Amino acid sequence: MFKTDQKSLEELSFRFCETDIANLKAIFEHLKSKNLLTISEGEIQRALNGLDAIGKLKLDGKIYAFHVDDSYAARQSGGTGEGVDLFLRQGDKLEDYHVLGSRDEVYCTEEVIEFLKEQKKSKIYTGEIPQKSGFLGLPYNSDPEDPLIRDVLRDYEIEDFESNGIHVVKLERLI
Repeated sequence: MFKTDQKSLEELSFRFCETDIANLKAIFEHLKSKNLLTISEGEIQRALNGLDAIGKLKLDGKIYAFHVDDSYAARQSGGTGEGVDLFLRQGDKLEDYHVLGSRDEVYCTEEVIEFLKEQKKSKIYTGEIPQKSGFLGLPYNSDPEDPLIRDVLRDYEIEDFESNGIHVVKLERLI
C-alpha cells in the first residue's frame, strides 16, 4: 500500500496533516471491521502501523487537551467537577502538562487558556479517548469507584479556546 521504512514515514509525515492521518486510519479500520478490503490482513495491519508511526512523528511534543469530569472534585469543591486537563505527548505516552496534583478541583477552561498563552502555545489537539483501551497510557476513566472521565473537548470549550487565539485540532480518531 505504502512504504513503511523510517525515511518514507518521515516524508509522509510532512505531506499529511494530523486530521488526514486520523481520518485515513479511521477509514481503514472501518473497512477492516466490515470485511470490505481487497488487500490482505497483513498488508492493512502494516498500513495501520505505518499510520501510527507517522502520527507519532507528527505529534511528538504536541499538547493534547481533554474535557474532564471528576465526581470526586465535584463533591470536594461543591462545583460541577468539570474542566480541562492538558497532556504533552512524549513518544508513546502522554505526560501531565497542566493537570492539578490533587482531585479536589479541576482547571476551568479560562485557567487553561491563560496557561497556554503564558507558555506561548497556540495549538492543541483533542479527540475521543477509547473507553476500553485508553490512549497512550491515559485511560478514559481513571477511577471506577469515583469516576474521573476524560474525553474530547466539548464544543463550547473549543469555541472558548478558538475565540482566545488557540487553534483546536479535533481528531476523529486519536493518533
